[in-house]
Amino acid sequence: MRCLKLGKRRDLFAFPYPIAIWKDPPRSVEILKDVVDSYRLERIYAIGDVVTKNLLTHGLIPTSVAVDEKTRRGVQVEQLAVYNKVVKVRNPPGYITEEAWRAVEEAVESSVVIKVEGEEDMLSLAFIELAPPRSVVVYGHYLGAMIAIPVDWYRDKIRRLFNYLEKC
Repeated sequence: MRCLKLGKRRDLFAFPYPIAIWKDPPRSVEILKDVVDSYRLERIYAIGDVVTKNLLTHGLIPTSVAVDEKTRRGVQVEQLAVYNKVVKVRNPPGYITEEAWRAVEEAVESSVVIKVEGEEDMLSLAFIELAPPRSVVVYGHYLGAMIAIPVDWYRDKIRRLFNYLEKC
């Protein structure tokens, strides 16, 4: 377990890594389905209310999700009843708290909704680090793209971002 926070290189974390899908739903979800099939992925982890809602609405059920129930677009995710468990955590913007890290550890093992008081964005890094093989982490980019990271192919490169985080 660890607690990490953004340091001086915040700009590195705004870059759309590595598969950016610049289409509106349902086309974005169809493209993600193609990525899942092409890479033979077995688990999908969604971070963010908009991405989660889009996936659930268009029939692609993530293994686990992290939401904060606050979006710029005022989106409500109503289909969360498909998950076995809800874990509530506190996680300030720019952080991955120990509590949030533990929740992600649980979410990669079973079907969980992580409800974040604060901000869920940085949890994508924890999911990338902890996800089992044949997984994809999906989140929304602030400019509107859906970002998909097949962890087997990109985990080692994304891990380098941990060098720019500070312990808290």
